[in-house]
Amino acid sequence: MKLNIYKSISLLCLFFVLGSCSKEPSSAGGYQGEEDYNYFLLSALGSWPNTVHYMTATNDLTQGQMDLKKEGDEINTKGTYSYIVKNGYIYNYKNDQGILKKFKYTNDRLVTIKEIPYTYISEISSFVWIDSKTLLIAGTTGNAGEIRYTIINAEDLSIIKQDAFKGLTPFPDEYNHYMVGAITYFDNTLYMQYGFRDDKWLIPDYYNFATIDYSDFTVKDTRVDNRSTGVSNASPYFHTTFTTENNQFYYPCFPRVQSDDEDIYLFRVNQGETSYDADYSFNLTKLVKGKKVETILQYLGNNKMMVLYRDKELGNSYNGRYILADLETQQIVREFKELPSDEPYEWGTFVQNDKLYFAINSKDNNNYVWIYDSKTDKVTQGMSIPTNISGYARFDKFYD
Repeated sequence: MKLNIYKSISLLCLFFVLGSCSKEPSSAGGYQGEEDYNYFLLSALGSWPNTVHYMTATNDLTQGQMDLKKEGDEINTKGTYSYIVKNGYIYNYKNDQGILKKFKYTNDRLVTIKEIPYTYISEISSFVWIDSKTLLIAGTTGNAGEIRYTIINAEDLSIIKQDAFKGLTPFPDEYNHYMVGAITYFDNTLYMQYGFRDDKWLIPDYYNFATIDYSDFTVKDTRVDNRSTGVSNASPYFHTTFTTENNQFYYPCFPRVQSDDEDIYLFRVNQGETSYDADYSFNLTKLVKGKKVETILQYLGNNKMMVLYRDKELGNSYNGRYILADLETQQIVREFKELPSDEPYEWGTFVQNDKLYFAINSKDNNNYVWIYDSKTDKVTQGMSIPTNISGYARFDKFYD
């Protein structure tokens, strides 16, 4: 009987060891990792331009620890962190080498699945998924003299089609460069926000909006919107646009050089409409009483949007605060007072299954994932994440 108890205990211990060896770092500092992950975090160490980025990943954000001393992969040599993520894969354009790549993060390493030579645009300024296997990326040429697009088969990175957008508004006399903002796709139609700038990055007091037939890329409509200036930061470095369950696409305008003098607005386009919704305008700067709105917006559902802003009353750093706003009433409906003040980097939040996930870089280096459940209106503390960093460049899910 005693021998059987010892055997049972031994087998149980062996089960826990074998079951956890693929998930936890070893005592020697090694890390086997998982074949597949649900979530990833990019931690930035050092100061620009000498910042180094490390990727870590997990399947459970509610507990445990990410420790860069025991796990993670340095990604600077493999590409930029301008990631387009879909179905467990990462798509990245390393423009200094002229290479478009498809990655998979597996067994704690960022592995190249496929790469092709690519130089058609200078960088990815915006993108949209046409379907789960078809990706459209857009950007300008080196001198920003035209806006180009490439349609890519995401499975093998083969190029389906690429060209310049024809029929956009030509340059006004004082401007000679294009800027690309938000792009979305509804029912064989592309909607694209774009604008102009001069050599000093000065921009006009309006932006442009084009409606494009996806079947032949004919520009069906292009018009000026003088309610705001600038375009959205729509590159894969940022998350400033979203589509609601009602098929309404929301996009902001972020002024450039004039940003201290101009408010930031949120606009929208409705599925099936000829152009933007001229009756909808949401002043985000006014919402946060003149404080600086950061370049990340997240849609939680039920007309609720997360906004990140900086509150200088809390100091010049570690002053990031989060709120929820209602898209229709245009009022703050919740302030996340439970969260420590953040020193945001670029993209430190995401939404999944009615929950909002935050990677908070706190002043006291007591860094955690925080999880807001919209159904219970509760905030809980999750996984411990790396400390002594510049910030989190990307915190996201691998699967929709």
